[in-house]
Amino acid sequence: MPGDQCDSPVGLLSVDGGVEPRTIRPLRVLGAGRAAEARLVAATLADGRELVCVEKVFRPALLTRAIYRVCFQSPFPYQFSADAIRACFYRRRVAAAIVRAVVPDADVAMPLYVRWHAAHEAMVLGSEYIAGRGIVPAATDSHMLRRWLVGKFSRRQRYPAKPHEEIAELLDVMTRLEKLFRDCGLTGTGWQVCKRAIVSTANLLHTPRGYVSVDLESGIPAVLVPAYLLAGLGVGSLPLFDDLDAPRLRRWLTSHRAELAERLSAADLDQLDGDVERLIEHTRAWKESEPALGRRPWRLLGRSFRQSFKSRTIEIWQRRDIIDATTADRIRGGRRIFSRVVFLLGLIPAESGRFLQRLWANAPYRAKVGRFLRDAEYRRAKLQGMVDADVDRWRERDRIAPTQTVRGIGVVYLLHVLLAAITPAALHRWLVDGVHRRNVLARIMLICVSPRFQREYGRHLIRSCIHAWEHSERLATGDAARLRHELDSGEIDEYVRCFGMHLGLKLLLPLLVPLKVGGIAAFVASRNPLYLLPILVAPALRTAITLWRMIATRRPVADFADALVVGTLPVVGSLAYPVQMYSKHRELSCFLLRDSAARLGRWLPIYGGRDSRLEILAIKLVNLVAEAMEVGLSITAPLRRLLSRAGSTAPAAPPLARTLAGPWHRLADEQLRLISQDSAASQPTSSVPEQRAKVA
Repeated sequence: MPGDQCDSPVGLLSVDGGVEPRTIRPLRVLGAGRAAEARLVAATLADGRELVCVEKVFRPALLTRAIYRVCFQSPFPYQFSADAIRACFYRRRVAAAIVRAVVPDADVAMPLYVRWHAAHEAMVLGSEYIAGRGIVPAATDSHMLRRWLVGKFSRRQRYPAKPHEEIAELLDVMTRLEKLFRDCGLTGTGWQVCKRAIVSTANLLHTPRGYVSVDLESGIPAVLVPAYLLAGLGVGSLPLFDDLDAPRLRRWLTSHRAELAERLSAADLDQLDGDVERLIEHTRAWKESEPALGRRPWRLLGRSFRQSFKSRTIEIWQRRDIIDATTADRIRGGRRIFSRVVFLLGLIPAESGRFLQRLWANAPYRAKVGRFLRDAEYRRAKLQGMVDADVDRWRERDRIAPTQTVRGIGVVYLLHVLLAAITPAALHRWLVDGVHRRNVLARIMLICVSPRFQREYGRHLIRSCIHAWEHSERLATGDAARLRHELDSGEIDEYVRCFGMHLGLKLLLPLLVPLKVGGIAAFVASRNPLYLLPILVAPALRTAITLWRMIATRRPVADFADALVVGTLPVVGSLAYPVQMYSKHRELSCFLLRDSAARLGRWLPIYGGRDSRLEILAIKLVNLVAEAMEVGLSITAPLRRLLSRAGSTAPAAPPLARTLAGPWHRLADEQLRLISQDSAASQPTSSVPEQRAKVA
């Protein structure tokens, strides 16, 4: 590890032309992806200036680590390898220079530094902060299918023009960037802007200067697009993972020298030349140190591979404090690595293997273990530190209350460990947090008996959705204000009230989800359909709520017909009232349907996510729902008028609900206040504008 780390408390690694912050202050977490967590930080430089930037902390989840190890028989490189993280740094600078010269309406977020985060045992890439936004979905188009059908069979078009789709512009930019990267030899980098990768649209932000790529580091190998498998064959690397074709890159720079010289300054051109060579060297060193059976396997027989593998393994062991300097020198000077005890102990998975490695090969660590066994005070402090680390992690994942503490390894701590291992976060919180449990039960009761809470809770949920879309610039300020005005109108009270009651059933999810999962497992094992009854609990409750409101209000049947049908459906049944609202409040109805579709697109694994093509497609499919409802309304208009006339002479609803709500008034006030506080606390507090987390 000599030469890897600067004399710096933040663990900087030396790179050419990078900034050198002396302190780094975290501001907030922007988001997390398959391989890294994006954090907004304030870096203080040597001259006292403060620079706001984004750090990618490479701590991949188990699935990502497993995929990489299966493909390359090696740990995830960006988490531990100095060569790999430096390759990230220089790859971004090379890509940025080439893009600025050839595709001037696009850009790449510039890297600033790389460092080792000792507390997280992970490499970090610090990069330029880009104040941008993701894709703005096209407006609702309730004539999409009819326009297409008319266009197929007639030249005369009588429907409104197709709304502008911003994603088409983004895909055009991505196509040009992908072609550029593949042409110039940054073959693996093209995967990060490949529109066929579905989620790659999330790697670019829209800014006043054009689209900016804020993520060029892969999380998984390029195995989902056949063209990249063929490209891997061309460079002798299967599968591709941020690989480059060094000869092609050098040839491309030579053939495009005049174009680059015209658009880049002499200093920038000199830096590009140096960065290319450094990128090639660090990529070669990183790739050569991995077994990677699909990457020219005959090289595994050579001495150079064994030496590279040994050097990288020693580097990682030292960086993670697995071996001490004496052991490192002894291994480095010897000829063996695979048969050494410390290597074999590392084959034991998880923390057990690392503990045994440290115990065998790290004298200071052995001394600490000895002190731990002898010194009771030291032992208590160490155990409490371990407990505190687990408690912090549970707080971050909302498994326990923000103020909850655990003292020592006792029954309470062991109970939390067990629940964290076998239960979802919501059920864990329900079981261990009495205040949270009382609040949830109170809200469930209020949803049953308090009309005021029902209405205000429904409005709170809808306002939160509007705020989220406005904050991410998916809604213009005027459109958001119009939706809020419509939401605050008295004529929508009944719809909002029932919508809040339907969504309030989600408060039961911590209890219903285990029953559903267990019921499905029991049905698969026994084929007894009775075990599927828990799946029908929520639809049955939604239907009961709708029937109750229809009888209690004595409004026309037409005001509840759609909600009765949709509410019986699992998963999407909570959209019953947005569908019902369409006939009278189309704009708000379409917004709620689009928001629910976006949530579904973000939730779906592998291909889903924020600003992914799957999310945008899910939002676009709401057009078909809107069109179907519009056609249905036009067909059933006579029947609805008849039902409305039949219900117009019905007596007004009795004031029973208002009478029942009286004793619960104070409780409703308290819960609405808590909901408002939780909503305010969840909003960003930093004065820095929000940047989307775009991580691989």
